[in-house]
Amino acid sequence: MPVFTYVASYIVAEIIGVAGAAVLGSAGVAFVTSSIAVGLAVVTSRLINGPGPQGGSGGGAQNQGTRVQLPPNTEYKVPLIYGHAYQRGIITDAHISNANKTMTYVLTLSEKTDTGTWTVGDILWNDQKLVYRADGYTVDSSITSDGSTNTNFSGLIRTWVYAGGTASANQIQGPSTKVNAYDIIPEINSSYQMSDLVFAVVQLDYSAEKGITGLPAMSFELNNSLSDPGLVWKDYMTNVRYGCGFTESNLDLDSVTDLSSLSNTIPSNQYESDGTTTSTQKRYVINGVMNTGDTVKTNLDKINLASASWTTYDHKLGQWRVISNRASTVGELAAAQVFDDDNILGDITVTSTNLESLYNGVEVSFANGRALDQTDYYKANLSAGQLNTLEPVNIMRMSTALCNNGIHAGRIGNIELRQSRIDLIVAFTADYSALQTEAGDIIKLTNAQYGFDNQLFRVTRVRETETEDGGLTAEITALQYDSTVYDDTSLSNFAGKPSSNIPVYGSSTNAPAPSTPVISNQTPSATVPSFDLTTVISSVSGPVSQIQWYYGTNTNASSLLKNISPTGGGNYSPGISVTDTITTLNTGTYYFKARTVVAGNNSPYSSTSTSLSWAPHPINSSNYGSIV
Repeated sequence: MPVFTYVASYIVAEIIGVAGAAVLGSAGVAFVTSSIAVGLAVVTSRLINGPGPQGGSGGGAQNQGTRVQLPPNTEYKVPLIYGHAYQRGIITDAHISNANKTMTYVLTLSEKTDTGTWTVGDILWNDQKLVYRADGYTVDSSITSDGSTNTNFSGLIRTWVYAGGTASANQIQGPSTKVNAYDIIPEINSSYQMSDLVFAVVQLDYSAEKGITGLPAMSFELNNSLSDPGLVWKDYMTNVRYGCGFTESNLDLDSVTDLSSLSNTIPSNQYESDGTTTSTQKRYVINGVMNTGDTVKTNLDKINLASASWTTYDHKLGQWRVISNRASTVGELAAAQVFDDDNILGDITVTSTNLESLYNGVEVSFANGRALDQTDYYKANLSAGQLNTLEPVNIMRMSTALCNNGIHAGRIGNIELRQSRIDLIVAFTADYSALQTEAGDIIKLTNAQYGFDNQLFRVTRVRETETEDGGLTAEITALQYDSTVYDDTSLSNFAGKPSSNIPVYGSSTNAPAPSTPVISNQTPSATVPSFDLTTVISSVSGPVSQIQWYYGTNTNASSLLKNISPTGGGNYSPGISVTDTITTLNTGTYYFKARTVVAGNNSPYSSTSTSLSWAPHPINSSNYGSIV
C-alpha cells in the first residue's frame, strides 16, 4: 500500500472510528469539531499564528515545502506545487565532466500532478534573471536587480526543465527540438527516469574570472494549470503518491463542483495596484508550495484556508465533502430545517465571545507572486464606529501557504474577521429528525426564552448519541449566520515590493564606485581608430584586481564592453588613475560607466559619462565607419 494511502486510511480510522465511516461515532464530523467563535473557517481548519507562507513543519529537519534551495539529503520529501510559485528545489544529483571543468546538477522542484499543464517562466540566478540565446537553453546574459545587463554568464550556463520524467516529451524548457534529460546528464542512460517529478538540469562551465565556481541559489518560476480549488481538493484527496489515496467514489463530487463554481466567479469590486484598473482575478485560486512531509490533514487545511472552505465526512453518503463557506441561496434558506420546542430535547446552551477576545483587525501573511514570492501582508482594521465601548485592540493573525496576492489574502481575511464578530453559538440536543442535518447546513431556531424567531444558524458539528432506552438523538452545535459576512470588500492588488537598497550578490560596500569615465584622445581617422577612457579608483577602496567598462546607447550603459587588469598581474592601487584605449566600437553615440572588482566582489557602477559621437574612418581603409 502506498505510504499516503496508508496515512489516509489511518486518518479515517482515527477520526470516524474503526467500525467504518457509515456510523457517526463520538468523534463527530471529521475535521469539524470546534465550537470556538472565531469564524467558521477558523473554527474548522485554520493556521492562525502558525508557520509562514512556506508551509508547516514535519517530514524532516527542514521544511520541504519551503522555497529555499536545499542541499542533497535522502531524508527530504519532494514538495508539491499547485498554480504559480517560485521554487528553488532540492539538489538530488550532480556530475562532473569535461576534464573537471563542467558540473551538471539535477534540481528536483515538485511532484508532478496527475492533471494540469506545466510551464516555466523566469529562471533566476541569485535573483538575476537569466536571458537565453535563440537555442532556448544557453544563457546569453542576465538582468540584475537594478535593471542593468550582465554578460558574465554568456555561454557558461545551460538549463533544461522537465515535468514527468527524463524523456524528451516531458521537456518544458529548453531547445525547440526537445532532448532527453538522460542524454544531457553524464554517466547515465534511459533507466534514469525521474518519474512523475518536475525537475531542472543545470550545467555550469567553471570560470573563476566570471564568478561561476558552484551552484548558487536558483529560482524557477513554475506554473501548474491545476489551480481551481475544487479540482485541487479532489486531486489531493485521490492521489496515492502525495495525497490521501481515496477513490473518486469516496468523494461527494457535487461538493467539488460547488466549490469550483464559487471560486471561478470574478468579483466586480477588485482592482490592480493602481486602484483604478479592474482586476479579472477569480475569487479563489490555489497558488503555492505544499510540504508533502506534513500530514494530509495539515495540507487539506491549507487548501481549505485558501478557498474559504472546510473538509468533512457525510456519514449518510459515506463520502468526504468539501463545503464552501459562502452565503446560502434563497432556496437553501427556504429549505432550512426548523428547530423549536417540538424537536429540541432539553435546554439550549448559548455562549458568546467576551469583549477582550473579540477580534477587530486582521493580518494575513502570504507569498507575494509579484515579488518573487517574498512574504507580504494584508492588513485591515475595523473602523472606530464598528467597535464596542472600551473594546481593546485584538488582531487576528493568519498565514496561508497557497495564496500569492493581496486581493486573495484580503478576501479570506475579511470573511474570517467579520465571521468572528458574529459570535453567538448555540448547542442543543434534538430528536432523531436532526440526524439528517450535516455540518455546514443552515438551520432555523425558534425559542421564546432567548427571543429566537426562525433565527439563522450554520451547523458546525453534529454528534449522534444513543439514549438509555436505545433511542437516537443528535447533539447540534451551530454558529449564528449573517449573509453580510460574505459581502465582497473593495480590494486592490499589491505591486511588487520596492527595492530595499540591499546590494545584489557580488557587490560590496567596501568597494566604492570609481569616478565617472572621462573620454579623451579621440583618433577616428587613425589606421586603428581609438579613444581613451579614464577613471580614478577611490582612495578608500581596497586593492583593485580588475576594472570593467560598460557602454550603451543611452545613459543606462548596461552592456559589458571590456575587462582590464594590471599589466603583469597584481592589483591597481587605491586612488590611482587608470586609462584604457578602446578600438572596437562601430559608428554611433555612446555612454560609458565603470566599476571595479575587489577581492572577487564588484563595486557599484560609476556615474554615466558624457556622450561620445563616434565615427571611425581610417584614412587607409575602404571600410569607412566599420570596426577595425
